[in-house]
Amino acid sequence: MQLIDVTNSYARKIRRELMNTPVHFIKVFTLGNSKVVFKKKKDDAEIIISNKLRPITEKEIEFVKEHLLGEKAKHALITARKNITEISLKSHK
Repeated sequence: MQLIDVTNSYARKIRRELMNTPVHFIKVFTLGNSKVVFKKKKDDAEIIISNKLRPITEKEIEFVKEHLLGEKAKHALITARKNITEISLKSHK
C-alpha cells in the first residue's frame, strides 16, 4: 500500500476551507481507489477515508493511522461506516 499526495488537485477547495474554518493544515491522499483527507487544528487531527466502490478495510485503517499519526495512532478514535471511516485524535489537555 502507498499513500500518494494529490493535495494540489484540490488546491481551490482546500484554500477555501482553510480560510473559513479553524483548520490550519489539510492534505489529500489516494490509497488505491480510496481517498484520504488529513486535517489538523492545533493538537487535534482528523482523517477521513472514503471509497465509493467498496467498504474500507481494517488493513487500510491501520496503514493510514500508522503513516499519518505515528506514535499517537494508539490514542485515535475510529468511527467506521460502510464506505467511510473517520479517525479522530483529540489533544489531551
